[in-house]
Amino acid sequence: MIAVILPIVLLFFLWMKLSITIFFRHAQDDDECRVTFRVLFGLIRYTIRIPLIKVEKESPGIVVAHKTAQNVSESEPKRTKYSPQEIIHSFQKAKDFAEHVVHLHVIIRKFCSHITVTTFEWQSKIGTGDAAQTGVLVGIGWSVKYGVLALISKYMRVKTTPVLSLIPSFQQAVSETNFVCMIHFRIGHAIVAGIRIMKYWRGSRLKKETFNRQANESY
Repeated sequence: MIAVILPIVLLFFLWMKLSITIFFRHAQDDDECRVTFRVLFGLIRYTIRIPLIKVEKESPGIVVAHKTAQNVSESEPKRTKYSPQEIIHSFQKAKDFAEHVVHLHVIIRKFCSHITVTTFEWQSKIGTGDAAQTGVLVGIGWSVKYGVLALISKYMRVKTTPVLSLIPSFQQAVSETNFVCMIHFRIGHAIVAGIRIMKYWRGSRLKKETFNRQANESY
């Protein structure tokens, strides 16, 4: 009996969709960022609140402010400072990881082709109080927004009409942004991507040639 039920449960788990909602809000000095994971049509839900980051003015470094998980709404934010050396070391570790996986960009691109975007809203208001400077910032802002959207549309399946807006403020200094993005993918596709990363961890020339052959066959 178990031999019959277990494969069915495993197949259902691999077929199940994972929904991820990314929410970011910036209003002057008030920032909020959270990522919500949902499975089983939202019956199981888990939210991660991303720490807030700001540059330390007095001494070189970045301060990360975060709240305790027990009482996120009322607890005082704790602050952790990272020196430039620690930040550089973190980027170096990420670079080393990318270099140790044969054709990591191909694996990521293949996985992204299975991701569906169902919500994409990015609304902003920006201004410096100076018309000329505000005009330049608005132009840069639109370039960034369309660039990000073009990148997402190229590698993912966008099944919604994106909502983009950028309102200039010529009279006063304003910096506000609201960003919401919802994506879906099957858990099985994520597991396959993880297996490929482990399989093609930097090794022999044979592994590299095998990967190139399989990648060419896939595309």
